[in-house]
Amino acid sequence: QVSGPFPDSAKSAHAESSMSEEEQDRQIEQWKIKRLVKMLDSARGNGTSAITLILNAKQDINLTNKMLTEEYGTASCIKSRVNRLSVLSAITSTQQRLKRYTRTPPNGLIVYCGEV
Repeated sequence: QVSGPFPDSAKSAHAESSMSEEEQDRQIEQWKIKRLVKMLDSARGNGTSAITLILNAKQDINLTNKMLTEEYGTASCIKSRVNRLSVLSAITSTQQRLKRYTRTPPNGLIVYCGEV
């Protein structure tokens, strides 16, 4: 039987403390993403007041913005004032978020916008 400088319980603690800083950063990032996904999963919009926009890496942001502009024109015809303003606000907010990007990131883009 081989014995080292650490007792068995200390070996596992030593292994954890020797985890690279890069690995720790990766685990923290994964935890943040999991927390964000849980929060988004629990978020509930009032029917048409929330927009989920999913773009793969090949989709053009300019065409998506054009589509949102067309949707804005269509939404202007909604009779219910509260509903219409809610939809128009969500579309405008989504367009503002898209303006932050000149092209779709290589891993795609998901945008959640609206009133929750």
